[in-house]
Amino acid sequence: MQVVPTMRKRSWNAGGKLFATILAVAGVTVACLYAGVNPTTTGFAYLITVLFIATGWGLQKAIVASLAGVLCYNFFFLPPVGTFTIVDPQNWVALAAFLVTAIVASHLSASAKRQAMDSLRRQLELERLYSLGRSLLLDSGDQRVPVRLARRVAEAFELRAVALYDLSAGQTHLAGAEDLTIPADILNKVLTGEMKNDESSDCRYAVIRLGTKPAGVLGIRGVVSDTAVDAISSLVAIGLERARSQEIENLAKAARQSQELKSTLLDAIAHEFKTPLTSIKAATTTVLADDQFTGQNRELLSIVNEETDRLDNLVSDAIQMSRIEGGKFKLHRSLIAPNEVINTVVAQMRARLEDRPVEMNVGRDLRGVSIDRDLIQLSLRQLVDNALKHAPGHSSIGIGADRAGTEVVFWVSDDGPGISAAEAERVFERFYRGQVNRHAVPGSGVGLAVVREIARAHGGDATVTSEPGKGARFVIRLPLAKEEIE
Repeated sequence: MQVVPTMRKRSWNAGGKLFATILAVAGVTVACLYAGVNPTTTGFAYLITVLFIATGWGLQKAIVASLAGVLCYNFFFLPPVGTFTIVDPQNWVALAAFLVTAIVASHLSASAKRQAMDSLRRQLELERLYSLGRSLLLDSGDQRVPVRLARRVAEAFELRAVALYDLSAGQTHLAGAEDLTIPADILNKVLTGEMKNDESSDCRYAVIRLGTKPAGVLGIRGVVSDTAVDAISSLVAIGLERARSQEIENLAKAARQSQELKSTLLDAIAHEFKTPLTSIKAATTTVLADDQFTGQNRELLSIVNEETDRLDNLVSDAIQMSRIEGGKFKLHRSLIAPNEVINTVVAQMRARLEDRPVEMNVGRDLRGVSIDRDLIQLSLRQLVDNALKHAPGHSSIGIGADRAGTEVVFWVSDDGPGISAAEAERVFERFYRGQVNRHAVPGSGVGLAVVREIARAHGGDATVTSEPGKGARFVIRLPLAKEEIE
């Protein structure tokens, strides 16, 4: 419905300009005849008229003006006047020279105008691209970014229709006065590089790429160059990438805030447990110090006293874990012998170890090393707890320390199901839990991540060596200071 009026308007404009061209030549002819000017001046008047027409309406109208001017010049000003006959050969030369000069001058004038128009069009496209890029950079990222991108492209370039197909979401977002659909067959051709322009629908297409990976297709209908289409698709790609980066950043920020909140709550709750535990410990210690308190009640109270110590250690570990998870911890190094660390951990875990055999192995050449005793003991308790969860009942647990070059190595081994090579690195990721016994073994997937964080805070690392079905050996490697190496 909209094509017919447009074609009629263009046809009327072309006919009107052609009529005006002939009328201008006729006007010059009448003026020169009325003024009685000589043929040379008349020729220059025709030439100037042709140049003006070339500048204003282009080469085609200028050629028509040149031919009309030659005919009028011959008929009205060259003898014999009133006929198209040319007697003097010099007049042939003059007519030919006039016609060639008029056509060449018209061509040059039209070419200069076309170049000027192209320059203005490129300048306008650059200004619109700048405006579009600026609006995209100032845009806030959310789920409606593709919709706004399509609308801003249509507004910036005054396009009749814009279609933005988001490949990841499988949705097409439209903007502009007209509807533009991208059929599946055309979409595939554009993505494979077989098509860029569709003459039947007066549409141009470009692939939206994030790096080298296609992220969608941009289809437009309107007056814009192929170079501008590619530039627009690049800006749209930047807008989509920025929106997705912003979304990832927001999710990460929310996760960090959630983690900090959890760590803060856990730290507060753990500290609240400390007060009653201290009172219970003080009460049981006082009663047990009385020699008159004997018999079965004393045994039961001793159990309460031991379990109070165990619960106090668990609460202390929870406080430490929450601080480490929140990144709020500092190392308090002191010179400590590794065998003291091992013995303390085994003593603290004795109630959990029960009747399991424990194999302790500490290198004889190990002297005092500068470490944070509490954090390293926490790491070893986490590794022993991990071994107890996965190793079969009554199987032995190995724990020890040794020197390996410029490092001190703490290790815990078990006879559990082992870990595959693919999972050997992932087990230290936060919240990751192994495929074997994932649902049967309790845990949060945080303990091993904390072990690695503590090791790396010391300048070392935590690793695991294992084979499926042959147990696992978790190792904490800590670098020795120069004075400790010598």
